[in-house]
Amino acid sequence: MTFRSRSGGPVKKRGNKKQTHTRKLHHPPPPPKEEQPPPPPPSSLPLPSSLECGPFNPPDSEILALLHRALHESLSSDNFVETVQRIKGLLYDKKWLDVFCGPESVLESYAGRWVPSRVCCFREVMDKLVYEVFSGEEGGLEERMAKLNVDEDGEDDEDDEEDEDDEDDQEDYEDEDNGEDNSDESGESEDNDEQEEDTESSQDPAESSSQPTSQPTHHILCLGGGAGSEFLAIAALIRSVLLTRPHSHPNFTWTGIDIGNWHDVLRKMEDSIRIDWKIDASILEVEYIKGDLLSLSTSTNAQSSSQSTKRPSHDSQTPQPIDLTSTLLSKPPKLITLFFTLTELLTQSRPRTLQLLNTLTENTPTGTLFLVIDSASDISDFSLGKEGRKYPVYMIIDMLLSSKGRGWEKVKGEDSRWFRFGEGVGAGWKVKLENTRYWYRLYRRV
Repeated sequence: MTFRSRSGGPVKKRGNKKQTHTRKLHHPPPPPKEEQPPPPPPSSLPLPSSLECGPFNPPDSEILALLHRALHESLSSDNFVETVQRIKGLLYDKKWLDVFCGPESVLESYAGRWVPSRVCCFREVMDKLVYEVFSGEEGGLEERMAKLNVDEDGEDDEDDEEDEDDEDDQEDYEDEDNGEDNSDESGESEDNDEQEEDTESSQDPAESSSQPTSQPTHHILCLGGGAGSEFLAIAALIRSVLLTRPHSHPNFTWTGIDIGNWHDVLRKMEDSIRIDWKIDASILEVEYIKGDLLSLSTSTNAQSSSQSTKRPSHDSQTPQPIDLTSTLLSKPPKLITLFFTLTELLTQSRPRTLQLLNTLTENTPTGTLFLVIDSASDISDFSLGKEGRKYPVYMIIDMLLSSKGRGWEKVKGEDSRWFRFGEGVGAGWKVKLENTRYWYRLYRRV
């Protein structure tokens, strides 16, 4: 084989070749199709408003504006962010009493940080689940449950099986069974209801038609409602009713029970709703009781209730026992709430928490609604039984209230749901307003 050097040999002539075939154009590959994100689960969607006009009224932005005016002094303080960080550390260490029994500056800073998201969350849940308490419409609960765009938790059958397997755990949890007392109390309440029905039926129809119809009064009891989230959410729902049916609505009483000196915080919120939302005392009567829910008493030495949010003259820093039985009997509640408090109570004392729930069962009439909301996080898991098996709080409360013969039925519940602010809502707040992941249960006394 002969090789030719690069510099030697004749110059090779290159002619222009004619193209004999169609040249193939190499186009760039098409961009990949954008994958559509999967639809969000129903638990992440906001609960639709019950109002016929559509969105919530007042909107979340109006609630936040009212709250900002009420707590302006604390929110504009230079120490607000620092105080909030200190509160976060105490809550992380489960030192709840150090926060809620602290000075008023700490309590108002807590309200400025945690109340905004919770009041909007609570308003959303109560609007969908218990709106008839505020509108005065009776018999609409089942229809409203059927229209909910949420899935049932579907764990009733599983819970029944677990209840059978965990009877030993339940015995370890409870100190005593008050079933006989419950049956006696319920029997007395049924007799009273029958007597009231006979009295009403014996009235002359002509007399009843000639007399002006008085508006019913619905009593609402909020356990652990001192920070004002429940109060402001309830006031927002009342405002909605006043806007849609100004001449046909119930009147209300709100009673909050908590361990801290929340009088000033609640007074500022009350003043704001009186002025901005035109909710006067004839429509909503406000009462705050300072006392320890885990220290119940029926004696005359128990903490007496203040008929307003003003601080009582005998107020002290030490939480006093409360006469919850008298409160329940003097104002039979149509709705009881326990929001973001159950985990704290169980952490402090499980037997006393059980006593609190038994007191509610023994002293509430048939038909009373009990709405429980709490954080859907690992902090809400508790170990029960000899083996120390962990259970989420919602399973414990289901076992204690809605098991056979416990006196309550579970109307609705979800183990996990998100509340999220709309875009731009709360953007001007001094600290970031976080979304809330929670679980809820709605029970009805039977």
